[in-house]
Amino acid sequence: MIDQQKKKLRILCSRKRNTLKRDDNNFSSQLIKKILEIKELKKISIIASYISIKTEISVEPLNDYLISVEKNICLPVILKNNKYLIFRSYDKKTFLKKGKFEIPEPDETKEELLPNLILTPCLAFDKFGYRLGYGGGYYDRTFKRFRKLGHTFVSVAVAYDGQKIDKVIIDQNDQKIDYILTEKKLYRPK
Repeated sequence: MIDQQKKKLRILCSRKRNTLKRDDNNFSSQLIKKILEIKELKKISIIASYISIKTEISVEPLNDYLISVEKNICLPVILKNNKYLIFRSYDKKTFLKKGKFEIPEPDETKEELLPNLILTPCLAFDKFGYRLGYGGGYYDRTFKRFRKLGHTFVSVAVAYDGQKIDKVIIDQNDQKIDYILTEKKLYRPK
């Protein structure tokens, strides 16, 4: 029942995101300003980001900025039999190959890193700190795995402010997000 509700919500939220008005240059510079409001950022050296696809808000200028302030950036990789993500180092010269779901990822020659801040894409988010992902569950399983290992990290969903909805449908696998970063605001759910 919940799976069907989530599937319908994903379709609606995907359509909504496709219609949002975009000013990617301005929005990207706003993301950079807003991420600086994350108090933990100064102490964090390894940040997992991603490469924006389809109609996701562009994080490439944010990635460039983080590299310029000497943060180590890594990108998610889905290994063949894994149900969680690993993260490989990334810089502007990194060759990216198409991985699972056609998502660009660093190849196996890049070092595996353990991030202390994880930027995640989403289709929608709510004020309670939940994100609606694409349905694979990779980020949620990764967060759960890191917590089980005792690894401390900060999770940040990145989205257009227009992707906010009243309430994300959740189940026992969904993990709460620490921050939601948009072009208008940095949300800190309670």
